[in-house]
Amino acid sequence: MVPSIEKLLEIARTYWPSQEDPNQELSPEELRLHALWQKKLEEPGPWDVLIEQLRTTFPENSVGNITTSRDASFWCAIYPRRTPERAGVHWVYVGCASIIAPVYTVYRVQFEYGEDRVFRQLDLEPPAVEPAVTMARLMESTMDLSLLPPDIANHPAPVFVDWKSPPKTTLFHALFTSRPENLP
Repeated sequence: MVPSIEKLLEIARTYWPSQEDPNQELSPEELRLHALWQKKLEEPGPWDVLIEQLRTTFPENSVGNITTSRDASFWCAIYPRRTPERAGVHWVYVGCASIIAPVYTVYRVQFEYGEDRVFRQLDLEPPAVEPAVTMARLMESTMDLSLLPPDIANHPAPVFVDWKSPPKTTLFHALFTSRPENLP
């Protein structure tokens, strides 16, 4: 069950500062997030199981664990295999499992592949196509998380997340990532 907006805002304020620090030092909230990451990364868990399930389910694609500890979520992506015949415009499907709230999201980023990869489009609405549907199902069953509805994800959050600041910061940024289009 998805927590209320009020509860999610309380969680966001626990792990992200509500004031900008001109010295760019870690706030007590960010130190809490770093401590939580240390705990989450110490032992393998459902996230590792999910990555293996995705690799088994989508062997024709490249599944990557793209988690970074600057965000508040585990990240994975399903990339199209890069071959000369597969040049062109393709979607990359991304799954994020929040480490601070019992929620996840699935979204997609469109890139044009050729000699280089060029960003084209960001679609934060959970896609109702494969492989996103299976990714969402596996995230729910393996990690016991609930999908964060787009209307709640887009709710403003009065916190500073990375370089996002109010009023542009949303619960999506606080619970998952401030740079959803920035994939390795």
